[in-house]
This record gives sequence, C-alpha cells and structure tokens, in this order.
Amino acid sequence: MSESTLSSKSSFELLDDRGYTATVYRIPGTKKVCKISLEKCQHTNFLAEKIAYERFAARKPPSTIPRYYGIDENHPGGLLLEYAEKGNLRDYLFLCNMIEQSPPSPELIYRWARQAAEALSFAHSCGVLHADIHCSNFLLDSNYDLKVADFAGASIDGSKSWSCYRYSHRLFEPGDNDGTKGKGMKITVRSEIFAMGSAMYAMVQGHDPFVELEYANDWEGVKRRILEKEMPDISCLPILGDVIRRCWDLEYAIMEEVLDAIELERCSSWSHL
Repeated sequence: MSESTLSSKSSFELLDDRGYTATVYRIPGTKKVCKISLEKCQHTNFLAEKIAYERFAARKPPSTIPRYYGIDENHPGGLLLEYAEKGNLRDYLFLCNMIEQSPPSPELIYRWARQAAEALSFAHSCGVLHADIHCSNFLLDSNYDLKVADFAGASIDGSKSWSCYRYSHRLFEPGDNDGTKGKGMKITVRSEIFAMGSAMYAMVQGHDPFVELEYANDWEGVKRRILEKEMPDISCLPILGDVIRRCWDLEYAIMEEVLDAIELERCSSWSHL
C-alpha cells in the first residue's frame, strides 16, 4: 500500500473539522489529511474542489495553497491534502480573545493578509473563484504561515457555486440571487474582493464584521447593513483600514491589486519606524 492511502477510515485520526460538505481526517505518521466528501456532495462540491486542486497542481501553486496529493484510492471521494498543524485562523483569533492573549502583531497580520491575497490571486488566474473567503478557511502551519483552503464551493470558469460566503462577507446587491433557493450563487471577482475585505477586518479586530448581529442571529440585519453600505467603522483600526475600506467599496479590479496595496502599506509602515 502506498504512503498516500489507507485501508479504511478506522486508520484515520478524526480532526475537529466536520464541515457542510466533507469531514477531514489526519493520516497518522504523515503530514497529510484526507478530506472525505459527504455522499450528497460527491457530484457538486467534491468535483469542484478536485478540479480546483488539479488546476493548481498543474501550474506550480504558491505555498499559500495546501499541497495536493491526489485522490485516496480507497476513498474515491477523498482528497489528499497538506496538513496544517495550527488549525484555522478563526479559531486562533477566538482563542486569543478568550484567554486574553496578546493579539497578533501587525507584522503577522500583514503576512497573513498578503498570503491570503497571494493565494486567491493565483486561484483567480486559474479560473477558480473561492466563494467562501473567511478566516475559518485560512489554515495555519507550524510556522503560522497562512494557507487558503476549502475550495469545495468554488466557481470554476464562471460556474455557479453551491456554497456561498458567510453573511458578513457576502456582497449583497439589489436584485442578486443570494444562493438560498437552490439555484446556486453567482460568484464574481467583485464578491471575492469584498469578502477579502471582511476577512482582513477579522484579522485585525479578532472577529467578523457585524459580530453583534451574528450573535443575535440577525442575518437580515447584516444583509440590510451591507445593502445600505453601512459597513463597520474602520477609522480606529491600527493597520489595513484603508485597504479594507477600498475592498468594501469595490475600488480594486482584481485580487492582485489588493495584494499590491497590502504590500505597499506594509512597506510604508515600516519605513516610518
């Protein structure tokens, strides 16, 4: 049996990561996981993610996307991917808040933002739009470097997505289909950039935009705020406030421009120290 395959799920170590479309297991003795799709998602989400990773692998992806090792031969619905030791960024930020740990340094946040934008820019160049940009889908390795994961909802070459952004990260516009009626959701570079702004906000603030409405399950309230362009105040953010605002205001045309803006601000901030 090859290193990349296992005879049964009993050989796996279940990670605390059971999503809407798949369950993730660690393969003991390796630096790999097997992401096994739920049966109902085999012909939609699994295929989209498989296509995405195959496209990435063919074009030498950056280290900011998990390495892809193919399909587990004993689990046809299982993707073999690189293991990220430190879990996801959302949980890391939540833990920092819960135990009153020092927040991430500005340099670390700049690094995360840059790495996320790099991965997404590369994905876009492959015809893949993520469709669920969120800190829970940003993984951290042993060096706290960020990797953008979970392309199960990806839009491939303009296809509709069967997943969609979290409400606080979703670009609501008048007349749009929000993906709740089983017709799929139209994903665009604009919606990706908007979501990236919300993800960066979470990196800096330690929580999603509109967190008070999320806790109250007031999803219509979140939608109304976004439709009316009543985004959270970014004037008090120590870093990345202008980049976040410009993402929300859709001033960037492509994700590479977001990446350039992050790097420009980072370099400028250090030159003034």
